[in-house]
Amino acid sequence: MIAFDEDFHVHSTFSDGASTLAENVRVARERRLRTLCLVDHVRADTAWLPDFVRAVAPYRSVPGLRVLAGVEAKMLDQTGRLDVPPDLDRTDGIDLVLIADHQFPGRDGPVHPAVMSAALSDGKLSAAEVIEGLVTAITGALDRTRRGVVAHLFSLLPKMGLDEEQVPAALLNEVAAAALRADALVEVNEKWLCPAPRTVAALAQAGVRLVAGSDSHHCRDIGVYDTMQPIMRGVPVTALRSRPVPV
Repeated sequence: MIAFDEDFHVHSTFSDGASTLAENVRVARERRLRTLCLVDHVRADTAWLPDFVRAVAPYRSVPGLRVLAGVEAKMLDQTGRLDVPPDLDRTDGIDLVLIADHQFPGRDGPVHPAVMSAALSDGKLSAAEVIEGLVTAITGALDRTRRGVVAHLFSLLPKMGLDEEQVPAALLNEVAAAALRADALVEVNEKWLCPAPRTVAALAQAGVRLVAGSDSHHCRDIGVYDTMQPIMRGVPVTALRSRPVPV
């Protein structure tokens, strides 16, 4: 079962969050969370990672709260290459790398979802082609990423005018297999209300480890999962397994 006393996706003022690391940790403790992953957006030219790691370090010893440090990066192309600093793997203190579908990972680089939507409307691309391309990138990113977490899986689809129900079961199985190969986590995301119950069930039945993430940009939203409940109510109980989430 997904643990709702954890939050694996919390942003701070290091990127586009409104709350400081200290404020995020304080609220997590007030709400009696067990795990908090402090996550901020990175790009290839991000230079503040050492400062971020040093800033998170003092909170790792907070009693009763496991504090992790993570980065979130968008997929760039069909191979699953991520928009991360070249020295990320050599940066000690980064526990998790969140793989994000902020834009469509095209063959030649990221494509804005509005452009993809127009191509779908004009018949230049089919839904099947786009969905398969997205899954190819996700599985590629999982294969090349250590300590990976798939963030807000399939949140890009409705932005392009597509529906998660259009994803074939075979492709869901490919995502699950890649996550298992990489020993990666998949986040059930409060902000974007994804993945859908069908996807959650398929991943859980395959043995993929699922974690909760608020995707909060303000500390008031940390550990708040009001809209995630319909997702979990739609998942068959037999699909949900209790598995430890090591880091």
